[in-house]
Amino acid sequence: MIYLVLKDLMLQKRMLSMMFLYIVLFSFTFQSIPDGQFIAILVAVSYMFVMMGCAWEDKNNSDVLWNSLPVSRWQIVGSKYLSILAYVAMVVPVYWFVSAAFTLLRIPVSTAPITWWGIGAAMAVVFLISSFYLPVFFALGYTKSRYWNFLLFFGTFSFGSLIPKVLPEPPSWLQNLQNAPMEIFWACFSGVVVLIVAISFFVSLLLYGRREF
Repeated sequence: MIYLVLKDLMLQKRMLSMMFLYIVLFSFTFQSIPDGQFIAILVAVSYMFVMMGCAWEDKNNSDVLWNSLPVSRWQIVGSKYLSILAYVAMVVPVYWFVSAAFTLLRIPVSTAPITWWGIGAAMAVVFLISSFYLPVFFALGYTKSRYWNFLLFFGTFSFGSLIPKVLPEPPSWLQNLQNAPMEIFWACFSGVVVLIVAISFFVSLLLYGRREF
């Protein structure tokens, strides 16, 4: 399966070179949310990797190739989910480099510091968005699912910006969870994410198994 992940990375050489530019652009764009800037940039760029990976799969007819080889479909599906970890891991050091460059060059752009909880939160969000997109991708292919893809991408950030206006005060159950020990909060949050990703994986596998190439 690791070779399938490497294949996704190799298909996105252009995206790798553009990653610096996207992080610089989003650093300006998300300055209005200093507390969530790092998470927003990490989510946006990492999910763009997911989108481009699926687009290149469709452009190069990779499905036909891989299904003609002795590769299990669960490995093909699983590699897409596993690639998310690789994407996030690549974006973090590039974000650090861009932040350091802003400081050294004295460019008037404020960037949020890198934190472990920010990495974890961003990774969870990317997994959640991808979990709602990948089953549609595996069922229909990139061309037919791209509108749902873009809706998820822009809808996520629009919804995130509307939350403070719609819910100025968080619900009581969320306040109780926030006031709980950090270990309990992260355990509950991680459990929900893992459950959604697991359901998404099995749905993707079921739908992909029904496709004909």
